[in-house]
Amino acid sequence: MKNKLLAILIKQSQYSESSLILQYFTRQQGMISVIAKGIRKKNEKQQLLPLCEYELIAYEPKEQGLWLFSEANITRNFSAYPSSSTWAAAETGLELISHLIISQEDIATIYDLTISYLDYLKKVERNAILIFWRFLNRITILSGIGNPLSYCCLCKNPLDVPNAYLKTKGGFVCEKCLPEINPDNALMILSPPARNILTLLPEIANHLEDIIINRAVVNEINTVFELYWEAHHKQALHLKGLSVLAQFYNS
Repeated sequence: MKNKLLAILIKQSQYSESSLILQYFTRQQGMISVIAKGIRKKNEKQQLLPLCEYELIAYEPKEQGLWLFSEANITRNFSAYPSSSTWAAAETGLELISHLIISQEDIATIYDLTISYLDYLKKVERNAILIFWRFLNRITILSGIGNPLSYCCLCKNPLDVPNAYLKTKGGFVCEKCLPEINPDNALMILSPPARNILTLLPEIANHLEDIIINRAVVNEINTVFELYWEAHHKQALHLKGLSVLAQFYNS
């Protein structure tokens, strides 16, 4: 059966001298893999660009397997960004999406959020990683494991400022509860810059030009998000793009 889908091209890989395997995130079907036979022989104007949204026409497989590519027309182009770091943030966002197992009822919501993320990045020249963290936090919430920044993992009260991350509880700790914890390897005391960024995360777009961060802070925030994900999803979140993004900041 031929289907018309809204789809973001995540990545493409060579299948043969003339064909490609395309990974799309679609608004209707979620993540699908499509074989495009003979597409590498077509002229440059017909080549596909990652990071773009397409109206994709493809044949659905009769059983689990590869879809068959028919044609694709760009509806929105997200392949160009103001800086290399912003482009890397866009790539990392799609890498995150490719790691998700998304229920049918959440596909459209996450798809629309991803489109909004890619579109917003087009006007971000610096500190794009801040927008990625906001996106990661929203995806974390939508993945069903809750908002890590909403409450203290010990007293369960609303969290004004995340002062530390407690590995044994898989969550952030408020200032009031911090003195009650015996310092050990399970407790990560957050630096003042990391606390400030995480506190401002819901409205971080208003502070892109004000915040100055270094690679240590980038690695610190990446680590706590990865720890939270692993604690609640019971699987590691390894995004190659995060190490790329860290390289844009001084040590």
